Amino acid sequence: MQHNFCLQKNNILGSDEVKKAFADVQNKISTEHFTFLIALRQKETAGVCVIIAKKNVKKAFKRNLCRRLIKESFRLNKGSFSQKSLLVIAKRSAANATKESLWASIEKFYQILEKPN
Repeated sequence: MQHNFCLQKNNILGSDEVKKAFADVQNKISTEHFTFLIALRQKETAGVCVIIAKKNVKKAFKRNLCRRLIKESFRLNKGSFSQKSLLVIAKRSAANATKESLWASIEKFYQILEKPN
């Protein structure tokens, strides 16, 4: 049995898929620095889209850091998102956050997601 732990191109949502996902949001979870939206996807694989407005996070290195952290956490946890799209929207508080604080905010999302209702 072969495992693929890479984040491939088919895991990144295209513009059409993003529009469909925004129209069909099933779950919304907010943490200190991010808002996570979960929607069903037509494909069997999981998909992710990171939305960071320049208005909210002005510095490019901080936007890139947020993107890298979110994609890495998605890559590590993409097994729990089969046939789902994950849209992540950065809040203004992400602009002044440390790397550890951003990662803690992402980890909090996965803790909330794994909690039984």
